[in-house]
Amino acid sequence: MLTNTPTQDQTFALSMFAAAIQNDTGQDLGLRAAKQINQALANAASMIDGWQIVWGPAVLADDRGYSENLMYVVQRTAAPSQYVIAIAGTNFNSPADALVEDLYVYKQVSWLYDSAAKGAKIALGTSIGLLNLQRLKPAATLPGAGTTLIEFLRTIVSEKVNITVAGHSLGGALAPTLAVWLADTAQGLVNPWDPKKNATIGAQAFAGPTAGNGAFALHSVFKLGTLLRPVYNTLDVVPHAWQELLTPSLSELPGIYAPDLAPPKADASYAGLVVLIGAFQLLAFGGGYAPLPNLQSIPGTYDPNIYDSTTPNTFSKWVKQLGQQHIPGYFPAFRYNPEWLPVSVVPQILSPELTALAQTSGTAQDFVNALKSRKPRKIQVGDAVVDAPTGPGDPQADRIATMVEAAFAKQAGV
Repeated sequence: MLTNTPTQDQTFALSMFAAAIQNDTGQDLGLRAAKQINQALANAASMIDGWQIVWGPAVLADDRGYSENLMYVVQRTAAPSQYVIAIAGTNFNSPADALVEDLYVYKQVSWLYDSAAKGAKIALGTSIGLLNLQRLKPAATLPGAGTTLIEFLRTIVSEKVNITVAGHSLGGALAPTLAVWLADTAQGLVNPWDPKKNATIGAQAFAGPTAGNGAFALHSVFKLGTLLRPVYNTLDVVPHAWQELLTPSLSELPGIYAPDLAPPKADASYAGLVVLIGAFQLLAFGGGYAPLPNLQSIPGTYDPNIYDSTTPNTFSKWVKQLGQQHIPGYFPAFRYNPEWLPVSVVPQILSPELTALAQTSGTAQDFVNALKSRKPRKIQVGDAVVDAPTGPGDPQADRIATMVEAAFAKQAGV
């Protein structure tokens, strides 16, 4: 079995490159992403060794034309048996990302790929993201054009290979989930993609929220072992979701930046934050979410130098610090140079819609009710385009969960 895996410096950079087209809309998103990523790979070659795209990038655009999901595969030129599957994080220009795949944690979907994974479940939003990734295909003229990820992987497992799935933010939740799916289906009952057991599979995830419950976390480490390597910055809010207690958890968020920023009860300008954290807790309540085993922490450093006259109150400062910790806060630990990528990745973490709801809702329940009162958006769920659920209690969430589970069951042969 191969044990030589890419370094975290390498996989972090490859994960960040997946944000190449977060501000783009329109046609040929995959081609534009390929151009940006290839340039970034060339710029970073001396620091992270040589890698080349061998599949993708494959892109799913949302109903506004922004990239919702993006994934690509690279091969290490100096060690051709090494492959990395890089998955993009949240595109905050895309409501389908910021609201659906990120926040649909109030309902869960059963993990059906291994009968031994008793009680394992993942968030509805994560399940939608996984199903979409499973169906992505690169556009014509790109490597692997017209093939799914599994179809591509079947072409490389005639000999021993090491496959690491990597991602940051939303990608940090989807990457280990996709890696477990690959591990469960490699020799599965239906269309196994690695029948000779030539692939070693791991996941290196950065800044990711928890994708599923405690049973899913245990199943993940059972399948991936020490090759499951999630990392989080202790001052990054995102990895504190969606566990309700202990560390990291939602319960730590009110004082995460104390004493630099006072806890909510000490500062009235935190009103929006109280609502926001309370809404997160309502959405996750009772889900039994648990962080992945092997979780490694890196100490965060509060940055007071990011504020200016446009951050007038504590809520604004909290949100801006959140963005700083979630993206640039990881750069020193993994020796990442943001200038490698020709486009700038803005350290944004809350969509304008969520920020407005937090500041205009009187309570956490008001926030959730406001989510539910929005006009439904169209989202991709596998091969279908459907109305997105508006929030907890919407029967559409049950219908979509049934769709996703049916797709999972068909793949698993159950």
